[in-house]
Amino acid sequence: MGRKVLVVTTVEEAEEKLRAWLGDDVDELKVVVPVVKQSIFDWLANDERARAQAEVAAERTAEALPGRTVDALAGEADPALAIQDALATFPADEIVVVTRPEDEATWLEQDAGVESGSFLGVPLRRLRISAP
Repeated sequence: MGRKVLVVTTVEEAEEKLRAWLGDDVDELKVVVPVVKQSIFDWLANDERARAQAEVAAERTAEALPGRTVDALAGEADPALAIQDALATFPADEIVVVTRPEDEATWLEQDAGVESGSFLGVPLRRLRISAP
């Protein structure tokens, strides 16, 4: 039986590594790309350009991963809040969070507030992948 996986990724073009990590037994998939590629001034101004870029990245990631995509969208800049929002409409069996390593992370990724273990009772795996 396949899994329902919530993928929250801040790393663009990580689909190949993520696909290998997920395997082939994914039935349903929801992809959320937190809007982390923005300056603090853009964040304070609620930058719509950054949100639009995150939506495109979410759609591209979802197309490259196994399983039927239920949704692909931009999420809150705070990855923990993005996960919480996504779980409200998608009862995932597991969560996979992909961020850059700390030395490459943006200011919004550096303290993502999520680590491997569980989040709201859902198993969570955290991957750190360098951007290409």
